[in-house]
Amino acid sequence: MTQAEFLKSLRQELERSQVQNISDILADYEEHFQHGLSKKKSEEEIALGLGFPSTIAKAYKTESLINEINHPDNGFQLGLALNIVTRLLVIAPFNFIVLFIPGIIIFSLMTAGWSVAVAFLFSGIGILSFVPSVAGLSESIWSIVAAVTTSLGLLGMACVTGMLMFLVSKYILLALINYLQWNLKFITQK
Repeated sequence: MTQAEFLKSLRQELERSQVQNISDILADYEEHFQHGLSKKKSEEEIALGLGFPSTIAKAYKTESLINEINHPDNGFQLGLALNIVTRLLVIAPFNFIVLFIPGIIIFSLMTAGWSVAVAFLFSGIGILSFVPSVAGLSESIWSIVAAVTTSLGLLGMACVTGMLMFLVSKYILLALINYLQWNLKFITQK
């Protein structure tokens, strides 16, 4: 692929991906070609070394999404974060291989943590729903007090565990995005 073909294809892919600053990006890639030509490389070798225009455009689009999620004025958006992780795993398949086993372990721990939160919640609701039955069967007020306080304790544990798991999930996802962003910079800095 010649320089003109590469830049034309890159422009089309960047426009299709709705990437901003297309002219700046194209200028950077023109510099890559000029630098390569000064080292006596052919245009085909340079284009091959730079990668596929579609991959480059996806990388720049993903980088803009990462900047959006890292912007302090925007709140955390789970859907956008998952979209970014998916895009980054597709762009750099090596990441999928490297992150597969640790990802399974982390996903399993996350699932276990969320399961504990949900178990606390339903246990608390279940005990609370039996308070009228306990009141009818028991002569003592203490059995009712015990059922209510146990239920409230479990509901409190569900809230605490749910908040903790939300924070852990959020920061694990953000750490994964930062790692993959580092890889994205490696792809775009050829």
